[in-house]
Amino acid sequence: MSEFKFQINSKGYLINRESFDLEYKQSFHYGDSLLDYCRSMVGMANNRGGKIIFGIQDSPRIPVGLKNDKFEKCDPKKINEVVSEYFSHEFEWSISTMTFEGKTFGIVTVIESQHKPILCKKTKHKIVREGAVYYRYRGETKEIAYPELALILQKEKEKERMLWMQHIEKIKDIGPQNIQLLDTYKGEIHVGPEKVLIDSNLLDKLKFIKEGEFVEKEGAPALTLSGEITGVIDNGKLMPTELSHPYQSSHFEKAFGLTRYQVGCLIKKLDIQGNPKYHDPIKTGKKSVVNKYSQSLYDRIQSILERYPNYVDEACKEYQAEMKAKRMKKKKK
Repeated sequence: MSEFKFQINSKGYLINRESFDLEYKQSFHYGDSLLDYCRSMVGMANNRGGKIIFGIQDSPRIPVGLKNDKFEKCDPKKINEVVSEYFSHEFEWSISTMTFEGKTFGIVTVIESQHKPILCKKTKHKIVREGAVYYRYRGETKEIAYPELALILQKEKEKERMLWMQHIEKIKDIGPQNIQLLDTYKGEIHVGPEKVLIDSNLLDKLKFIKEGEFVEKEGAPALTLSGEITGVIDNGKLMPTELSHPYQSSHFEKAFGLTRYQVGCLIKKLDIQGNPKYHDPIKTGKKSVVNKYSQSLYDRIQSILERYPNYVDEACKEYQAEMKAKRMKKKKK
């Protein structure tokens, strides 16, 4: 979106009216107000993006500027935490300030989401409702109506159809007889009716390049694999757990400065138990099990803690609440 420009009439009122991509706020607050702002941001992301301008008097619309430095001192992580807690997935946005006639204004710029719709996953008072899809209409953000939701779903289907068409075009150019399928979950390359298993002895020789070039000079052929390679096969057997899942909970305790209890709550909140990409339970006896975890989980935890410092505390509170509910249920029985 282009930079916001103040257009003032002879009375000093803003000519720019609120619309599907523009919303005004007189001041900036924390608490429930932050969730209200996030709802507006989600509504814009579900539409075509937009801007929220802070420092505009409500009625009449006069640019009065912000009266304190709350907006300037706002840590974007706080907004990220609210989005993560109440909505299904993230979207692109930025926060900035600008001056006009010696006054400071806050601007939140929202980019149209590439993955729609963004859903609300939690109810809070009358601000947001679990399962709702918020959409920015002309001058207001509210739950989406059927025509707009149908259009979003239709466009998402069209995007998927176009992606399939691109794959089909590539197959046509290369020739179906030359196309092989790599199953990154099982570590199998399907060649016609047969399948080839990736031998772990070849791992040191294979180069999987993510977001880079496997070239010695510019313009040379390169093999690029997007995503993560999992489930490597060793002569028909799964790759040894020590290689594919090298971590135990004690490693996470030392690496991230957590207690054993905190790590347990975190793993439960992430719901990775039984997911072979992250977790592999190894039986060491009839009833004893050692839980092993992958590099993918390590990277995921590291990323979450960097972006959401309060994530572990929230995980522990949720676990405590769940245990309390179970105890109460048991007492009633």
